[in-house]
Amino acid sequence: MSKKNQKSTPEKRQQFQLFIKELVMFAILFATLGGVVYFFFHESVYHNIDQGLQGERNRILKNTPQDAFKRDPGSRGVQPPEAAGPFRANTIVFDGNGKILNAGWLGTRNYNLLKNSTLDKTQLNKIQEVVLSSGTVTSHFRTLLIKVPTTNTNPMYRGNYVLILENVDADLLAISSFRKALLVTLVFFWILAIAVAYFLSRSSMKPIIQSWRRQRDFSANAAHELRTPLTVIQNQLEYMLTKPKDQVMTQIDEISTALGEVKHLKTLTNRLLVLARSDSGTIQINRQSVDLEPWFDGILKPYAEIATSQQKAFNPVVKLSGQGRIDTDFIRQLMVILLDNAIKYTPPTGTVTVRVTRSHDNLHLEVADTGAGIADDDKVRVFDRFYRTDQSRNSKTGGNGLGLAIAKWIVDQHRGRITVRDNHPKGAVFSVTLPIN
Repeated sequence: MSKKNQKSTPEKRQQFQLFIKELVMFAILFATLGGVVYFFFHESVYHNIDQGLQGERNRILKNTPQDAFKRDPGSRGVQPPEAAGPFRANTIVFDGNGKILNAGWLGTRNYNLLKNSTLDKTQLNKIQEVVLSSGTVTSHFRTLLIKVPTTNTNPMYRGNYVLILENVDADLLAISSFRKALLVTLVFFWILAIAVAYFLSRSSMKPIIQSWRRQRDFSANAAHELRTPLTVIQNQLEYMLTKPKDQVMTQIDEISTALGEVKHLKTLTNRLLVLARSDSGTIQINRQSVDLEPWFDGILKPYAEIATSQQKAFNPVVKLSGQGRIDTDFIRQLMVILLDNAIKYTPPTGTVTVRVTRSHDNLHLEVADTGAGIADDDKVRVFDRFYRTDQSRNSKTGGNGLGLAIAKWIVDQHRGRITVRDNHPKGAVFSVTLPIN
């Protein structure tokens, strides 16, 4: 496989697709958030401006003291608003022909800019935004044109048109600054989102990739393990077909070999089924109360005979009392796996020692053999599926690498712990601790 194909694995492609999706979602989220924040800020600013215009309109129409002309003997009983008032808000009074009536009251500073305003009766009672220029000065205004009734008590406003202007240059500058700051913030967080999306895609895909690889390895190893006994059975049957006239007794070795492989195949398929069901989560632990000492004695008794038949010593030590809650089927399977391994790897004249004790609400189980032992590098992987400490061993002498994986699963389901350590001077000890309350 080329380096290009190695980099373009399905896992990498899926991770990249997930990364792009998360990045796009972050981008949409930040863009939407930024748009909403900007919209509400923009609307809030203009809402305040328009409220000011409407407030000024009401004061003019009601001719409140704040907007009424001050009494002055030299001005026919009235006086215009202060010419030195704030530049931000101004009022221009037009007659019906569009002539500015209060030009003298606007002041030179304001008039040179505001004189460019014209009366547009079609915009009556409508809020508009206009741009006025005078030389090098350009200003933006929010305006409202109103018609003052002839019943108004202010002679300057009475029956005329009044254009209320509010300078919004500062507001537009604030909006522009806010927009730039918001864009910079969104860009910063979008760049940060790239790192977050990458991290999330990796962390999200990690268990999926592990599951894919585990499933792929499981399928490949299972196929390999199944192929070996099937090949042996096929070869034995094909050989027997070449001698159709032979009696069963003359083919006893071939038949025995085929039956042995069938037994091995049955064990293998049962273990594969257990692991497949454990992965799917369909197996439930069924705890029940049992009398511990006689129950364990019943399991260990047959192994004494098996060990004796193989010229091996079997030393069981069971010190239990009372009842305990365990799944009898799975704990029996756990014991069978550990005892089978111990007897299989113990040479003739060797010893298999089993110690079962109880400490409060915990069950302690130790199975020790005097075989070749397990290297330190193998101890961390000995419970992995299809793993063998000696890869050169075939399925007949070295097992299929599933027993200890099932043993660990059983212990985990009981919320227990299983470990392996050296048995001095030689061999290995498997230790199991299970809660039995």
